[in-house]
This record gives sequence, C-alpha cells and structure tokens, in this order.
Amino acid sequence: MNAQREILALIPLAWGEDALDMTLGAAQRVTAEAGLGFAALLLGNAGAEEGARRAAAAGAARICLAAHAGLALDAEPAALALAGADAVRRQPEAAQRLLLVPPGADGEELAAHLAAALDAQPLGRCSALRWTESGLEAERATWGGRLRLGMTQATGNTVACLRLGKAELSSSAEPQCERLELDTVLPAPLAVEESTSGQRLPPVESARIVVSGGRGVNEQGFALLEELAERLDGSLGGSLPAVDAGMVPVVRQVGVSGKFVSPDIYLAVGISGTPQHLAGISPDTRIVAINKDPAADIFKVASVGVVGDWEQVLPELLRVVGEGRAAS
Repeated sequence: MNAQREILALIPLAWGEDALDMTLGAAQRVTAEAGLGFAALLLGNAGAEEGARRAAAAGAARICLAAHAGLALDAEPAALALAGADAVRRQPEAAQRLLLVPPGADGEELAAHLAAALDAQPLGRCSALRWTESGLEAERATWGGRLRLGMTQATGNTVACLRLGKAELSSSAEPQCERLELDTVLPAPLAVEESTSGQRLPPVESARIVVSGGRGVNEQGFALLEELAERLDGSLGGSLPAVDAGMVPVVRQVGVSGKFVSPDIYLAVGISGTPQHLAGISPDTRIVAINKDPAADIFKVASVGVVGDWEQVLPELLRVVGEGRAAS
C-alpha cells in the first residue's frame, strides 16, 4: 500500500529559505511516521541549486526543479498554482498523493488554488497528518484552538499546510535532480494601485508580536497599546467591539471576520476571549492576557495571565520595556 502513496513537498523558491525549510520539515515528520520517503518539487527560477541542496540534505528521495519563464519573484498564488499543477501532473503517478505547501496565509491560498487546479481535496492549515489503513488522517484546530477537528481522506489527492518546525539537514551529498521547463499559460498579474494607509505600524498579520485591545480598553488605552507595540517592534490589533467603537481601524481587526494572525506572542488586553476572536489567532501562538475579570474566557487559552486594570498594568509594562531598550 505504501508504494502507492506519495508525499510531495511543493515549494515556491521565491518564498525564501524559511518557507523551504518549514515545508521540508513537515515532509520529514509525516514521512517518518508513515515509513515513507518524500519528494520535493521546487517551483521557480531563482535559487534552484541551493534549494535542491537543502532538499537533498533534508532527505528528499526525489527532487524536481520546475522552472517557468513567466514566474516573477512576486508571482501571485494563482499563477504559482497553475504552474505547480502542471508540474505535479508530470510527476510519476501515485494512487494517493499528499501535497505539502509552505505554512502561512500565502501557503493556504496556494493550497486552495492547487486543489482546484488538480481536483484534489484542500485540507488547509492542519496541526497533524498521518497515514493509516483507512487513508490520510488530518487534524485541524477549530473554535480558536479549543477543539480539534478530525478528517479522513480514503482516496484521491490532498493539499495541506503543516507547521512542525524547520527541517533537520544532515546529508551533504550532491542532489540528483530532474529539471522541468514549464510553458503553462499564466494569468496576467493583477493591477495593483498603491495608496498610503497612514498606519505607522506593520500589518498585523505579518508581525511576530501583536499587542491587541478589546472592549475593555478606551482611546487612551489604545494609545498606550500602540506605543507598546512600537517599542516591541510589533503591531497593533483589536477585537470586533474595539473596531466597532472606532478604537482601531478594521484592517487591524483580529478574528473570524477579520485577520488571521500567527505571531510568536499575542498580548490580549481587555479582550474577553470569545471563540470568534480566538479563531483569528494561530494555535501555535503564545497568548499573554491582561483582564480585570478573573473569570474571562481568555485566561483558559492564555500561557500567561494577569488579573488587573490596564490603567495600572500598561504604564508599568511600558516602563519595563523602555528600561530594557535603554540597557541594550
């Protein structure tokens, strides 16, 4: 049965070393548990040699470099998916194939486009993947990480993102690579019109530290949160009630109707912790909660919790962070 199954890591080279190593790391873990090998399909034109070397060092049994003259460094996921689907169709046949793409928002969009192009099942952002006698079993977080959803794909191809850390690179052998030159007809790039948002802080979805406020924080509190986010080289977010109250713009809303964020640390101030808000935060993120209500649901999912008024806690945090920056 294993001979009919394949794990294929499809990685756009233009997305950089982290995307490469994270996808190879996921492939390593899944294949180790399943007793399989994995193949690497590296898509793009730049950095192919280094990408192939890292894939070989991660243990890829087969490496395919698929180039396309029309793939620019800033190619959109829809174009990458069309070229990638063409390259996948040219791979050796497998009765059931798991396609792993880089984790993150861009990877999830790529996974959806790939699934549509290949008539495969999109599994999206998974927390675990394993082969069993019943087929491919996937696990996903739901309701803001409070529940786990289990799915089984008995047959057919699937596309998924899985964040399990970076690959362990050990082999130093020269990789043996197959090269494909693709001529897939790609869509014209979307016309982009740039405008200034007036926001000083980076987008909330790309920040490694997010400082976020909720219903329990007023305008003065959000001014302190913004200052804290700036000092921490992070970004500012807010819950739906804070957006509705005009405390923070909608582009910074976190939750099921806003942005999905996956920072290392999410500082939640005056946020009760509704499932709708928690659904916008990665299960891998460490939540630090400040709330005056000791029974607030946010404390159930927080790694660190502080019961207290933001009026007292935030100035003290700013003082400590300021002293730390001065000392460094």
